[in-house]
Amino acid sequence: MKRGRLNLIFSVLILFLSIYFVSANDTMTVEINVLANEGSSSISIEVPDSLYMGEINEGGVTNKSQVYINNTGNVNITITPELVSPYDPIFNNTFFQDRKTGNNSQEFQIGDYSFSIAKPSTSGKRSEYFWMWLDLTGYNEDIADDKIGLKADIRFIALPSV
Repeated sequence: MKRGRLNLIFSVLILFLSIYFVSANDTMTVEINVLANEGSSSISIEVPDSLYMGEINEGGVTNKSQVYINNTGNVNITITPELVSPYDPIFNNTFFQDRKTGNNSQEFQIGDYSFSIAKPSTSGKRSEYFWMWLDLTGYNEDIADDKIGLKADIRFIALPSV
């Protein structure tokens, strides 16, 4: 009987020591190298703060204004202008044309126009321009009063081009 008791005490002691010296939680040190991402894509443009398009009569057309946009990022981009308030009855008649002339040049109404600017060859910027004007020849509403200082905001959405 003593022997059985001694085995029991010895077994409990081994169990106690194994629980004491073996932990269920442990720690590992993890090491990595974090490198600066020098090749990351950056889309950035500069647009004019404002543009005065001149005066226009009902049914008329303004002169074409040359508008420069700068690509200040590091990727080729495609830019699409859109009205911030898309249901503006007058400024929905804004038209765009690439800088090309002759038979290769098409006119596009706002919402249907996009143009591309290549990335700058070095850090800095690359400029491109387009023509922009207001054409009220298809505007069917009666303009009863002068509208002095009429304004609209145009957002230029830049996305990477392929």
